Amino acid sequence: MAKRPKRGHGEGSKVVERRVNGRVVGYRAAFTHPAKGRRIWVSGKTKPETRANLREAMADAQRGILPAPANLTVGRYLESWLEDIRGTVRRSTYDGYRQMVRLHINPSLGGRKLRELNAADVRRLHRAVLDKGLSTRTINYAHSTLRKALGDAVNDDLLSRNVASGVRPLHNPDKEPVETKALSPEQVKRLLSAASEAGDRLEAFYILALHTGLRRGELLGLKWTDIDFERGTLSVRRSLDVDGTFNPPKKSASRRTLRLTPEALEALQAHRIRQNEERLKAGKRWKDNSLVFPSAKGTPMNAASLDRHHVQPLLKKAGLKDDGFTFHSLRHTFATTLAAKGKNPATVQKLLGHADIRMTLAIYTHADVEMQDDAIDAISDAFG
Repeated sequence: MAKRPKRGHGEGSKVVERRVNGRVVGYRAAFTHPAKGRRIWVSGKTKPETRANLREAMADAQRGILPAPANLTVGRYLESWLEDIRGTVRRSTYDGYRQMVRLHINPSLGGRKLRELNAADVRRLHRAVLDKGLSTRTINYAHSTLRKALGDAVNDDLLSRNVASGVRPLHNPDKEPVETKALSPEQVKRLLSAASEAGDRLEAFYILALHTGLRRGELLGLKWTDIDFERGTLSVRRSLDVDGTFNPPKKSASRRTLRLTPEALEALQAHRIRQNEERLKAGKRWKDNSLVFPSAKGTPMNAASLDRHHVQPLLKKAGLKDDGFTFHSLRHTFATTLAAKGKNPATVQKLLGHADIRMTLAIYTHADVEMQDDAIDAISDAFG
């Protein structure tokens, strides 16, 4: 039997089922638009109908015509949009988009025709999320997901404008984000003393966080090759995301090399000795990933496990659990300490790996009262 010839560029894919809760509700197929260079999805109630729609759409594409979105619903568009962006964004980002579509956008707007979507519909989405008692952050995330998807629809000539761009998300006054708190010098001593007295295997982890301001994922993604003990430096080259994947920094500003304090270097050297003892004790169970802060078996540390089994117990032991501190408080403590000491914002921005200096300046805005006191004293000295 002669082999079926391979499909050429732009030719359609096979027809596949569309399922909802395990039930077949129709079929769909896709082809690559020759001008746009992206996949275009068509669907139908039956396989023959879907194949016919596919042939028609491909013929239109050859004439430079995109499929008319007259009957394209928001739900069906978002389904194809999620397929298109798969593999082009981080897995954690994709999972977040998909969750927003499934939990919030489709229940509110999925049946609406894409081309008839308006600002009132976007506000209806905000209200639906707000009425669920969810946070302002969730409302913003649902909004940004929709705005991103509609922006891509505009780029693909499916829409003339992005109706989400001109709508300001609502906020939930009862679910405002809790402002990150910085530890005082006395609280820092209590935290590190508790870690030292308990023989905490992650003592160096906390010291490094306080002395470098690294993000949690950056610390968990560190490898021993990133530490130069002779020069006393640390290089940030990757981050461990919450989904368990290692990724390079999202922004070029986050890829940086920092000079380590003597205390941080000493802690890392002691930690390396401790880790070698763990490796010998684990024997064949140890999975060597060359990570500086792995699990007790050498595998990447799960962020949720880190917080539940290490950070929260340590905060409790130090008598700080009820004060609203989190692991991010250590990074915030590093930043506010530099701000309170009057260090140049541009320097602090580079140390923190902020892409936008406005993020750094926000720390200076609500830094320690000590800064304000110094400023008032300076005015008094100048004009008193």
